Amino acid sequence: MESDLSRYHHIDYRDRWRFDADGVRRLTLRMILARLKHLPLDSATIIAEGGDGWTLENHLQAHLYGATAGEKHPWLPEHKKQVTPGMQAARKAALARKKKREIDIAEGRIT
Repeated sequence: MESDLSRYHHIDYRDRWRFDADGVRRLTLRMILARLKHLPLDSATIIAEGGDGWTLENHLQAHLYGATAGEKHPWLPEHKKQVTPGMQAARKAALARKKKREIDIAEGRIT
């Protein structure tokens, strides 16, 4: 994170503990968060959090390679869909609502 703040925003992370002449922090947590939210996909922080480091341009080039060469680019990362327990519970609830609605329609309770 420190290297990304320095590289992309020219911020010295040590300013988090420094104050200006008026006693105001030179770097606040809000300022750090605002900058971290908009880091590029190939930044060290994004990669450390599980990103593949590929930008949109990298993906487009790999797909263009696949379209012209007729085979998948050898470095194209595999994306695994992560399903959390919360997502599973929401899906089950949605399916239960759908099934109930279908039964209500079939029995004439809903038109």
